[in-house]
Amino acid sequence: MADVRRIRRRGSVLTPLSILTLVTSVLLYVAGCPANTCFLEICEGSNCRCSISSCTEGAEFDTNQNRCRCVRGTFDVAGQCLTQRQANSYCGIGYGWFVVNGRGGCAKLGCRPGDQLDERTGLCIPNQQVAQQAGVQLGQGQKLGCNAGEVLVVNDGQSACVPAASTCAKDEVWTGTYCQKSATCGTGETFDPTLGRCVPYASAGSSGVTVDVQQWAYSTYGPQNGTGTPSFCGSFAKKPLSFGVGPGGSVMVRVVVGLTFGGGEVARGQAQTNAVYESSGAPVMPAGATEVQSAAASFLSPLVLGGGRASAETATTTVRCLVANGSKPVIVPDEIGGF
Repeated sequence: MADVRRIRRRGSVLTPLSILTLVTSVLLYVAGCPANTCFLEICEGSNCRCSISSCTEGAEFDTNQNRCRCVRGTFDVAGQCLTQRQANSYCGIGYGWFVVNGRGGCAKLGCRPGDQLDERTGLCIPNQQVAQQAGVQLGQGQKLGCNAGEVLVVNDGQSACVPAASTCAKDEVWTGTYCQKSATCGTGETFDPTLGRCVPYASAGSSGVTVDVQQWAYSTYGPQNGTGTPSFCGSFAKKPLSFGVGPGGSVMVRVVVGLTFGGGEVARGQAQTNAVYESSGAPVMPAGATEVQSAAASFLSPLVLGGGRASAETATTTVRCLVANGSKPVIVPDEIGGF
């Protein structure tokens, strides 16, 4: 990584020629350096600002935090700077991007008491309607709920109790007892759950930002022939009925994620998936295939919005995801039980 070049003003004036010389030398020096780096820092006393950095579009280098940060009006989402609308879209149907105590993240939208959120449509539907779909009649002050360690997920009107670990938001990881926000990474970096740290996937040069699309694919979807990342797998594993998995059942799904970048442009990136049941090699049900494809495309969206040059025109990875259905939903008191 390049060292920071500093210019300190102490009553003297920098000439245009000296500035041009410094800038030229820095630009030659930074070619191929990783993103999230400041190359030229200008200071007046103790006040410093970064004049030249490898920050991606929409970001500026914060000398206090020593990393790239998104400018006001945009949010750090999956290593990119997104608007509120774009961030909401990334979080997925039924979720939104909220800032709490200075930190942004995806959170499930709430419904009024007596309703359940349908994660397929994003609409709130009455508990009684959810129960009727499950063939259950609710009494006064009752609703459908799940056993401990499971969460009720409604998808296209159908309800299922799924392991709580499968219900974390895209930017969360399961600790063993609850969902926790993953580490905050700078722009041009993404959290790799396999490595347990932020991994740079972008590098800056004189011709702009280059994205290591293969590294990004491994960190986002999972390593080749390994277990898929919890966020990617969880995006569709929490909808077991779409894969034909009933209460108490589970299947291992093998997913091939293929990315293409026409002309080497990240902005032209597309995702294509192929999901099969690992035990038989047969394609998953159409509803499940749609969920997998939607998940892969939604994770790619922020990268496409960020643009830049792709390190290759294609990238691929094959991962395994467990889709499990828990116990059958049960009737619980509305005021104290259920999810």
